[in-house]
This record gives sequence, C-alpha cells and structure tokens, in this order.
Amino acid sequence: MFNALSDVAVTMVIIFISILLVIIAFLCIRLTFLASIDEDLREIGVMKAMGIPKNNIKKIYISKYKFMSVLAGIIGYIFSFIVVKVFSNSMRLYLSSDLPGNLKYLLSLVVPLFIYFVIVMYCKKVLKRIDKISAVKALSSDIMVGGKKQKYSFPLLKNKFLSINIYMGIRDVWKRFKLYRLLFFIFIVCTFIAILPLNIYNTMNSPEFSTYMGIGKCDMRIDLRKTDTITEDFIKLQEEIKNDPDVKKYAAFITCSYQVKNSNHSWDYINIEIGDFSVFPLNYLEGRAPEFEGEIALSYANASKDALDKNIGDEVIIRVDDEEKAMKVCGIYQDITNGGKTAKANESLRLNQNAILWYIINIDVVSGIDIEEKVNYYQASYDNAQVNDIKEYTKQTLGSITEQIKNIVIAAILIALIIIVLITGLFLRMIMAKDMAQIAIMRSVGLTSDNVKHQYMSGILLVLISGIVFGVMASIYIGESLVSVAMSIMGASRIEFVNIMWQTWILCPLMFVVAVLLTIFLSFKRELDEDLSVVLRS
Repeated sequence: MFNALSDVAVTMVIIFISILLVIIAFLCIRLTFLASIDEDLREIGVMKAMGIPKNNIKKIYISKYKFMSVLAGIIGYIFSFIVVKVFSNSMRLYLSSDLPGNLKYLLSLVVPLFIYFVIVMYCKKVLKRIDKISAVKALSSDIMVGGKKQKYSFPLLKNKFLSINIYMGIRDVWKRFKLYRLLFFIFIVCTFIAILPLNIYNTMNSPEFSTYMGIGKCDMRIDLRKTDTITEDFIKLQEEIKNDPDVKKYAAFITCSYQVKNSNHSWDYINIEIGDFSVFPLNYLEGRAPEFEGEIALSYANASKDALDKNIGDEVIIRVDDEEKAMKVCGIYQDITNGGKTAKANESLRLNQNAILWYIINIDVVSGIDIEEKVNYYQASYDNAQVNDIKEYTKQTLGSITEQIKNIVIAAILIALIIIVLITGLFLRMIMAKDMAQIAIMRSVGLTSDNVKHQYMSGILLVLISGIVFGVMASIYIGESLVSVAMSIMGASRIEFVNIMWQTWILCPLMFVVAVLLTIFLSFKRELDEDLSVVLRS
C-alpha cells in the first residue's frame, strides 16, 4: 500500500508538470503566430487586397499547424512508452505488470487526440487576429500593439544612473509590457517546473523528513522485531546504551496493537507507540505530545473523518485486557508509515502483553562520534536488531520514490531549459520583425550592433530575473500547498520544503540566464548582419 501511494504522489507531480507544459505549448503557439503574422503582414495585406477570403488565408496557417500537431503527437505517443519504463519500475516491482494486450495502446491514444483537438481549436482562436488586419494598414505600416498610442514616458534625459543601453532596454519593457508579459509568464512557469521537483527531492532526502514518518529527529534508530528473545534483548540493549559514554541521549518505545472504538461505534485495531516523547519531540499539526495519564496523540490519518474522526480534546475508547479506557486526544501529528494510521501514548498506558509488535530505541550520539561506526557496532552485537542511522532508515523506506523524483528533477530542468531557449528565440524573432525599421534607423544614426543587442538583452534579462524570482517564490509557497494536498493521502497534510539556497537561488537561475544569453547572441548574430539599405528600402 505504501509503495502504491508513493507512486500516486510521483504520478501527480508528473501530471502537474505535463499540464504546465500543455499551457506553455498554447503560449508558444500564440507567440509563433504573432511572429509569423508580423513577418507576413504585407503578404496578408496583398492577399486581402486581391480578394482572397479571410478563411482561405487562415487555412494557409492552420494547415501546417495541424500537420505539426499530428507529427508531434505520433512522436510523443511512441516516445512515451520508452520514457514510462523509467518511472514505472517501482509499480512493476511491487504492484503489477503493464496492461495486457493492446488495451494500453488504445487507452494511451486518448491523450494525444485530446491535445490535438484542443491545439487546433486554440489555433483557430488565435487566428482571429487576421480578421482585424485591413489591407490598407498592412500595406502602409505596422499595426499598433494594443491598438492605442501610449503616452510618452521614460525620457532619456532623466536617466542619471544606468548606462544608455540598459536604460533603453528597461524602458522598452515598461512601455510594451503587454508584449513582454507572455515571456514573463513563461519564465515563471519554467522556473516553477524546475524548482518544484528539486524542492520535493531535497525535502525527502533531508534528515528532517523523519518527522513526517512519526519519528523524532535523531542520529540512530534500533528496531527489534518479534523473536523468542526480543524482551531480553530489549532490556540488555537499554542497559548497554545507558552505560555507553558515546550516547548523548536515548529513548525507548514499545508498539502494541489495541482495539479502538471507531466513529461507527464498532471495534477496529490501532497501533499505539508507548514511551517518553519529550526526548525526541515531533512537529505536531495541532496540540502536543502526550505528557499525562490518559492522553493520546493520533496521526493525521487516524484523526481524519475517514477513520476515528477526532479533534483535540475528544475522547478515544481503547480496550486494554478486556477493559475499556477513555483517553483524551492531546495532539495530532503527521505519519506516512504503517498506512499513516498510528498513535502515541505515554508510559501510563498499560502494555498489551499479548500484542506487542516491536521495540524501538532512538539515539543521539555525542558530537564528534562517527555514527556509522556506532551503527556497525550495535548491529554486530545484536543479530536480531536492525540498526540504521536516520538518513539510511529514511532512504530504505522512501528509496523508490526518491529515485523517481530524482529522475523527474533531471527531466524537469532539461525541459525548462529547452522551453526557455525556444520561447526566447521565438520572442526575439517576433520582436525583431516588429522593430525591423526601428533597428535599422538606430544603426543608421550610429548605434552599433552591440548597442542594439545590449538594449534587447537588458530588457529580456529584466523579464527573466523577475520571472525567476516569482517562479521560485511560487514553487516554495504554492508548491508546498500542492505537495501537502498530494501527501495528505499518505498521512502528511502539511509539508514544509527544505530549501537549499545555492540550488534554488543560484544554480538553476544561473543555468537559465546562460541559456537566454546564448540564445540572444545567436539570434542577433544572424539578424543584425543584414544589409541596412535593404531593410530601409523595405
């Protein structure tokens, strides 16, 4: 069940990224159409002047996008069966193999067909811009962006701090933000796509993630499962740990199975961990750890409406040795282990001797002590025990899901980089088609190609950096909410990301900036080498 829920969480991340990519695809189509229409503005005017119906002009454009959508759908459909093997290894190992026969191929056709029809409908909507283009305006001049002249602002004389090229680039973004906002939104989405899986991976790989597994943060964990000598081993182990000078502090816990009265007033079974929970405290969603007699803390999954339906202060009826004991709920915590349904009580609760499941000892060692060496010592001394440092314990429990998330991180960053390069290239193509005459005039009055390049570079980098900042913030705050919703089915309803600053604020943004700079240099190298006289005559 745990592996199934883990795969559900991974699948939700993949589906969410896929939805964002489809949204970006629509924005790419819009950007491509704008660039194509700007380049072909005079040709559209000529066709309209010749009397060619607007529907026939639209068919010229939409036919090639239909062809590309079909071709891309076929390639994506075939490629998906190769990529899916990377993310479904865990499912095949723990759950089942793929669907038999040709059923999976037929069901998988639904998605590319749906996307094809949505893209075609969106293309038709974007092409309505052609209806607004008149033959006279198309043949005489460019059509104004937004249809209205903007009030003159950002005069060059008021610039006292920035270089002229940077100032003009920022000025261009301000005056034509309606044009740049599409690029801004795409940069936000690409940053979100890259940073969200990275934050999930770092969170699940951190020692703090043990608190989402119902375990207080510690250095080592020793598990004793049911054997003939389990009680003797537990007593002996505690005695040795107590006298071990390398041990800073420790706490022992015993987990028993009890009967509990559910919301339907019938009896279910519940695993209750008994011990002192003040030594290695948990992070509680509500309330606190059990401190006094008759108190109990429930996991989020146990306290939910689908289980016991309890809140802080409610009573839970536990059956101990055929006696019913009323216990007051003092805290609710997160736990994704054991189906997410666990509970904790202090040592005042009598042990159910006939249903002891396992013993656990959590240990913190003295600073400077090699944890791995200490783990190996206790593992060699007690054959029936399972000794792990907490990082290794988390890895063994969540190993399959973290490996899949790691693959998603790599894929998401590569996808984000590719999209940023493509979108930046498309945007530059569109904006240079719009500003062709303006660029020619700037060069003719003495501005070099580098001056023009630096103006556009400044504007696009401003949009990129702003998009990265908003994207990182969205991945931290909105991403936490989305992941918490997804993880709530596993018993953790409030995830707090572990944010590694140099990765989220330096490494990934730096990769995006380098990719954009390379795209700008390559794009301008070709466009600005054209003969000025040809541009001015056109």
